[in-house]
Amino acid sequence: MNKWDVVVLSYPFTDLSATKVRPALIISPDSYNRTSQDAVFVLITTNTSRRGPFDLLVQTSHPEFFATGLRFDSAVRIDKIFTLSNKLVVRTIGRFGPQLMKEVEKQLRLFLELPGEQLALKI
Repeated sequence: MNKWDVVVLSYPFTDLSATKVRPALIISPDSYNRTSQDAVFVLITTNTSRRGPFDLLVQTSHPEFFATGLRFDSAVRIDKIFTLSNKLVVRTIGRFGPQLMKEVEKQLRLFLELPGEQLALKI
């Protein structure tokens, strides 16, 4: 698993009553991913009708869409950041390209209220 991989994982509901298999984007650095049993993810959903202010819409018409492994227009829910065990990853389905990486970083900066050049976390 690497940073910017799109994975399918067994995502727990917030009340831990059940899980649902759904896509997510890995945003934790590769150095962390190699040494930890966890990874940091951002939720991806196909529900694009209920978009939040920090959601990044990834449409099938985007030039990098095919490489993501997603099948439908999707929203990256930037405000849904979570750490989960790597064991919950079912499989890797794709990867974000350079343009989508920049768009995610921009939305993360907006959400975290960081100035443009100060995202030293190398997310």
